[in-house]
Amino acid sequence: MKRFAFLILLLFSIPIYASHIVGGEIEFLHLQGFTYRINLIYYYDRINGQLTDNPELQEPNLVLGIFRKSDDTQVMQVTLTWLYKTPVPYTQPDCSHGEISSYKMTYTNVFTFNGASFDDPEGYYIIWARCCRNYTITNIQSHDPVAGQAAGQTFYLEFPPMVVGGQPFVNSSPKDFPALNDYACPTKPYYVDFAGTDPDGDSLAYTLVTPLSTVTVEALPPITPRPYPDIQWVTGFDLDRIINGSPPLPEYPDLNITPAGFLRVTPRSQGLYVFAVKVEQYRNKKKIG
Repeated sequence: MKRFAFLILLLFSIPIYASHIVGGEIEFLHLQGFTYRINLIYYYDRINGQLTDNPELQEPNLVLGIFRKSDDTQVMQVTLTWLYKTPVPYTQPDCSHGEISSYKMTYTNVFTFNGASFDDPEGYYIIWARCCRNYTITNIQSHDPVAGQAAGQTFYLEFPPMVVGGQPFVNSSPKDFPALNDYACPTKPYYVDFAGTDPDGDSLAYTLVTPLSTVTVEALPPITPRPYPDIQWVTGFDLDRIINGSPPLPEYPDLNITPAGFLRVTPRSQGLYVFAVKVEQYRNKKKIG
Protein backbone atom coordinates (compact mmCIF):
# COMPACT_ATOMS: atom_id res chain seq x y z
CA MET A 1 0.00 0.00 0.00
CA LYS A 2 1.24 3.46 -0.87
CA ARG A 3 -0.11 6.78 0.26
CA PHE A 4 0.36 9.91 -1.76
CA ALA A 5 -0.59 13.45 -1.00
CA PHE A 6 -0.91 16.18 -3.57
CA LEU A 7 -2.43 19.61 -3.84
CA ILE A 8 -5.18 20.77 -6.15
CA LEU A 9 -5.23 24.44 -7.01
CA LEU A 10 -8.66 25.56 -8.15
CA LEU A 11 -8.28 26.84 -10.66
CA PHE A 12 -5.98 23.16 -10.21
CA SER A 13 -2.72 22.33 -8.85
CA ILE A 14 -1.98 19.88 -7.27
CA PRO A 15 14.84 21.45 6.17
CA ILE A 16 12.83 24.12 6.61
CA TYR A 17 10.33 24.92 9.28
CA ALA A 18 7.97 26.58 6.85
CA SER A 19 5.10 26.11 4.46
CA HIS A 20 6.57 24.10 1.60
CA ILE A 21 5.26 20.53 1.12
CA VAL A 22 3.08 19.91 -1.93
CA GLY A 23 3.13 16.10 -1.82
CA GLY A 24 5.17 13.05 -2.67
CA GLU A 25 5.77 9.31 -2.43
CA ILE A 26 8.24 6.51 -1.57
CA GLU A 27 9.42 3.88 -4.08
CA PHE A 28 10.90 0.47 -3.20
CA LEU A 29 12.38 -1.08 -6.36
CA HIS A 30 13.98 -4.52 -6.71
CA LEU A 31 17.35 -4.61 -8.50
CA GLN A 32 18.72 -8.13 -7.95
CA GLY A 33 18.81 -10.70 -5.18
CA PHE A 34 18.05 -8.84 -1.96
CA THR A 35 19.29 -5.52 -3.35
CA TYR A 36 16.73 -2.73 -3.66
CA ARG A 37 16.70 0.94 -4.56
CA ILE A 38 14.68 3.20 -2.27
CA ASN A 39 13.56 6.54 -3.69
CA LEU A 40 11.75 9.35 -1.94
CA ILE A 41 10.11 11.97 -4.11
CA TYR A 42 8.58 15.08 -2.69
CA TYR A 43 7.21 18.22 -4.25
CA TYR A 44 8.56 21.47 -2.86
CA ASP A 45 6.56 24.69 -3.04
CA ARG A 46 8.92 27.34 -4.42
CA ILE A 47 6.51 30.20 -3.70
CA ASN A 48 5.67 29.32 -0.10
CA GLY A 49 8.97 27.68 0.80
CA GLN A 50 9.97 31.09 2.12
CA LEU A 51 13.51 30.34 3.22
CA THR A 52 15.38 28.99 0.21
CA ASP A 53 15.09 28.03 -3.45
CA ASN A 54 17.77 25.37 -2.91
CA PRO A 55 16.32 23.07 -0.23
CA GLU A 56 18.82 20.33 -1.08
CA LEU A 57 21.59 22.47 0.45
CA GLN A 58 19.84 22.34 3.82
CA GLU A 59 18.70 18.71 3.41
CA PRO A 60 21.31 16.77 1.40
CA ASN A 61 20.22 13.54 3.12
CA LEU A 62 16.98 12.09 4.48
CA VAL A 63 16.67 9.36 7.14
CA LEU A 64 13.75 6.92 6.79
CA GLY A 65 12.56 4.25 9.20
CA ILE A 66 11.62 0.65 8.29
CA PHE A 67 9.21 -1.13 10.65
CA ARG A 68 7.76 -4.63 10.96
CA LYS A 69 3.96 -4.53 10.57
CA SER A 70 3.20 -7.39 12.97
CA ASP A 71 4.50 -5.56 16.05
CA ASP A 72 5.53 -2.10 14.76
CA THR A 73 9.16 -2.72 15.75
CA GLN A 74 11.75 -0.64 13.93
CA VAL A 75 14.16 -2.97 12.12
CA MET A 76 16.31 -0.44 10.22
CA GLN A 77 17.00 3.17 9.43
CA VAL A 78 18.16 4.04 5.92
CA THR A 79 19.69 7.25 4.60
CA LEU A 80 18.85 8.60 1.17
CA THR A 81 20.98 11.15 -0.67
CA TRP A 82 19.66 14.01 -2.78
CA LEU A 83 19.93 13.14 -6.46
CA TYR A 84 18.32 15.98 -8.43
CA LYS A 85 15.46 18.44 -8.61
CA THR A 86 13.37 19.36 -11.61
CA PRO A 87 10.83 22.19 -11.99
CA VAL A 88 7.26 20.95 -12.44
CA PRO A 89 6.01 22.42 -15.76
CA TYR A 90 2.52 23.63 -14.81
CA THR A 91 0.16 24.45 -17.63
CA GLN A 92 -1.40 27.90 -17.55
CA PRO A 93 -5.09 27.96 -18.59
CA ASP A 94 -7.08 31.19 -18.59
CA CYS A 95 -8.22 30.63 -15.01
CA SER A 96 -4.70 30.57 -13.54
CA HIS A 97 -2.05 33.18 -12.89
CA GLY A 98 1.00 31.16 -11.85
CA GLU A 99 -0.22 30.50 -8.30
CA ILE A 100 1.89 27.33 -8.02
CA SER A 101 5.59 26.78 -8.69
CA SER A 102 7.15 23.51 -7.52
CA TYR A 103 10.30 21.43 -7.63
CA LYS A 104 10.20 17.64 -7.84
CA MET A 105 12.90 16.64 -5.33
CA THR A 106 14.36 13.12 -5.67
CA TYR A 107 16.42 11.33 -3.02
CA THR A 108 17.78 7.79 -3.47
CA ASN A 109 20.12 5.04 -2.33
CA VAL A 110 20.72 1.32 -2.93
CA PHE A 111 20.64 -1.23 -0.09
CA THR A 112 21.39 -4.95 0.15
CA PHE A 113 19.21 -6.51 2.85
CA ASN A 114 19.56 -9.71 4.85
CA GLY A 115 16.55 -11.47 3.37
CA ALA A 116 16.25 -13.86 6.31
CA SER A 117 15.61 -10.86 8.56
CA PHE A 118 12.70 -9.74 6.36
CA ASP A 119 10.54 -12.86 6.36
CA ASP A 120 7.68 -11.79 8.63
CA PRO A 121 4.46 -12.85 6.86
CA GLU A 122 2.70 -9.55 7.60
CA GLY A 123 5.39 -7.51 5.83
CA TYR A 124 6.97 -4.15 6.57
CA TYR A 125 6.52 -0.41 6.13
CA ILE A 126 8.79 2.56 5.43
CA ILE A 127 8.11 6.10 6.65
CA TRP A 128 9.52 9.59 6.47
CA ALA A 129 7.87 12.56 8.17
CA ARG A 130 8.19 16.29 7.46
CA CYS A 131 6.55 19.53 8.49
CA CYS A 132 4.95 21.61 7.12
CA ARG A 133 2.30 21.53 4.42
CA ASN A 134 1.34 24.77 2.68
CA TYR A 135 -0.26 27.32 5.02
CA THR A 136 -2.67 28.46 2.29
CA ILE A 137 -4.60 25.17 1.90
CA THR A 138 -8.38 25.63 1.83
CA ASN A 139 -9.74 22.28 3.03
CA ILE A 140 -7.49 21.27 5.96
CA GLN A 141 -6.14 22.96 9.07
CA SER A 142 -2.64 23.94 7.96
CA HIS A 143 -1.16 27.06 9.53
CA ASP A 144 2.08 28.41 10.91
CA PRO A 145 2.73 26.20 13.98
CA VAL A 146 3.71 29.29 16.00
CA ALA A 147 0.28 30.85 15.55
CA GLY A 148 -2.08 28.00 14.67
CA GLN A 149 -2.60 24.34 13.83
CA ALA A 150 0.12 23.04 11.52
CA ALA A 151 -0.13 20.00 9.25
CA GLY A 152 2.83 17.85 8.34
CA GLN A 153 3.07 14.88 6.00
CA THR A 154 4.02 11.30 6.82
CA PHE A 155 5.22 9.52 3.67
CA TYR A 156 4.24 5.86 3.96
CA LEU A 157 4.82 2.67 1.96
CA GLU A 158 4.17 -1.00 2.80
CA PHE A 159 6.06 -3.91 1.22
CA PRO A 160 5.69 -7.71 1.58
CA PRO A 161 8.29 -10.06 3.11
CA MET A 162 11.40 -10.68 1.03
CA VAL A 163 11.28 -14.41 1.81
CA VAL A 164 8.08 -16.51 1.65
CA GLY A 165 8.11 -20.24 2.38
CA GLY A 166 11.90 -20.21 2.45
CA GLN A 167 12.13 -18.77 -1.08
CA PRO A 168 12.88 -15.20 -2.20
CA PHE A 169 9.75 -13.18 -2.91
CA VAL A 170 10.56 -10.50 -5.47
CA ASN A 171 8.45 -7.36 -5.53
CA SER A 172 8.78 -3.71 -6.48
CA SER A 173 6.39 -0.96 -5.48
CA PRO A 174 4.34 0.90 -8.10
CA LYS A 175 6.12 3.88 -9.67
CA ASP A 176 5.94 6.56 -12.38
CA PHE A 177 2.95 8.40 -10.95
CA PRO A 178 2.49 11.63 -12.90
CA ALA A 179 2.98 14.99 -11.22
CA LEU A 180 -0.33 16.86 -11.18
CA ASN A 181 0.85 19.84 -13.15
CA ASP A 182 -2.28 21.52 -14.45
CA TYR A 183 -5.18 23.54 -13.11
CA ALA A 184 -8.85 22.72 -12.77
CA CYS A 185 -10.98 25.76 -13.47
CA PRO A 186 -14.07 26.52 -11.35
CA THR A 187 -17.35 25.11 -12.78
CA LYS A 188 -15.45 23.13 -15.45
CA PRO A 189 -15.15 19.30 -15.35
CA TYR A 190 -11.57 18.16 -14.78
CA TYR A 191 -10.16 14.71 -15.62
CA VAL A 192 -6.67 13.25 -15.27
CA ASP A 193 -5.17 9.75 -15.41
CA PHE A 194 -3.21 9.36 -12.17
CA ALA A 195 -2.33 5.68 -12.69
CA GLY A 196 1.26 4.54 -12.22
CA THR A 197 2.97 1.39 -13.42
CA ASP A 198 3.99 -1.81 -11.65
CA PRO A 199 7.40 -3.27 -12.61
CA ASP A 200 6.19 -6.81 -11.81
CA GLY A 201 2.90 -6.57 -13.66
CA ASP A 202 0.86 -6.66 -10.45
CA SER A 203 -2.65 -5.20 -10.41
CA LEU A 204 -3.16 -1.80 -8.77
CA ALA A 205 -6.31 -0.45 -7.11
CA TYR A 206 -6.80 3.21 -6.18
CA THR A 207 -8.90 4.87 -3.47
CA LEU A 208 -9.03 8.29 -1.83
CA VAL A 209 -8.09 8.37 1.87
CA THR A 210 -7.66 11.04 4.53
CA PRO A 211 -4.11 12.45 4.29
CA LEU A 212 -1.65 11.71 7.08
CA SER A 213 -0.10 14.40 9.25
CA THR A 214 2.88 13.96 11.60
CA VAL A 215 3.22 12.99 15.26
CA THR A 216 4.67 16.42 16.06
CA VAL A 217 4.97 19.74 14.22
CA GLU A 218 8.75 19.84 14.47
CA ALA A 219 10.43 20.48 11.14
CA LEU A 220 11.80 16.92 11.29
CA PRO A 221 9.44 14.86 13.46
CA PRO A 222 10.93 11.80 15.18
CA ILE A 223 10.89 8.46 13.35
CA THR A 224 8.18 6.56 15.21
CA PRO A 225 5.97 3.52 14.49
CA ARG A 226 2.28 3.65 13.63
CA PRO A 227 -0.27 5.08 14.17
CA TYR A 228 0.18 8.43 12.42
CA PRO A 229 -2.45 11.12 12.90
CA ASP A 230 -4.77 12.21 10.13
CA ILE A 231 -4.91 15.82 9.05
CA GLN A 232 -7.81 17.86 10.46
CA TRP A 233 -10.42 18.91 7.91
CA VAL A 234 -11.74 22.46 7.89
CA THR A 235 -15.41 22.52 8.93
CA GLY A 236 -17.57 21.60 5.93
CA PHE A 237 -14.91 19.40 4.30
CA ASP A 238 -14.21 15.70 4.79
CA LEU A 239 -13.27 12.60 2.81
CA ASP A 240 -16.59 12.75 0.92
CA ARG A 241 -16.37 16.52 0.36
CA ILE A 242 -12.68 17.09 -0.39
CA ILE A 243 -13.01 19.96 -2.86
CA ASN A 244 -16.52 21.40 -2.84
CA GLY A 245 -17.36 21.16 0.85
CA SER A 246 -20.93 21.45 2.12
CA PRO A 247 -23.62 21.39 1.04
CA PRO A 248 -23.04 18.93 -1.82
CA LEU A 249 -24.52 20.08 -5.13
CA PRO A 250 -25.15 17.59 -7.97
CA GLU A 251 -23.89 19.99 -10.63
CA TYR A 252 -20.48 20.04 -8.88
CA PRO A 253 -19.42 16.41 -8.33
CA ASP A 254 -16.64 16.23 -5.78
CA LEU A 255 -13.20 14.72 -6.25
CA ASN A 256 -13.29 10.98 -6.85
CA ILE A 257 -10.96 8.34 -8.26
CA THR A 258 -11.83 5.15 -10.12
CA PRO A 259 -10.23 1.83 -9.10
CA ALA A 260 -8.03 2.21 -12.20
CA GLY A 261 -6.68 5.59 -11.07
CA PHE A 262 -8.74 8.13 -13.04
CA LEU A 263 -9.28 11.37 -11.05
CA ARG A 264 -12.38 13.52 -11.67
CA VAL A 265 -13.82 16.69 -10.16
CA THR A 266 -15.92 19.73 -11.06
CA PRO A 267 -14.80 22.45 -8.64
CA ARG A 268 -17.22 25.21 -7.77
CA SER A 269 -14.77 27.77 -6.35
CA GLN A 270 -11.13 28.75 -6.37
CA GLY A 271 -8.78 27.43 -3.70
CA LEU A 272 -5.85 25.19 -2.83
CA TYR A 273 -6.85 21.68 -1.73
CA VAL A 274 -5.00 18.64 -0.41
CA PHE A 275 -5.98 15.02 -0.95
CA ALA A 276 -4.35 11.58 -0.61
CA VAL A 277 -4.49 8.48 -2.79
CA LYS A 278 -3.96 4.95 -1.47
CA VAL A 279 -2.63 2.45 -4.01
CA GLU A 280 -2.99 -1.26 -3.21
CA GLN A 281 -1.00 -3.93 -5.02
CA TYR A 282 -2.44 -7.37 -5.90
CA ARG A 283 -0.78 -10.52 -7.26
CA ASN A 284 -2.93 -13.53 -8.18
CA LYS A 285 -5.88 -11.71 -6.54
CA LYS A 286 -4.05 -11.45 -3.19
CA LYS A 287 -3.05 -8.09 -1.74
CA ILE A 288 0.70 -8.01 -1.26
CA GLY A 289 1.45 -4.34 -0.58
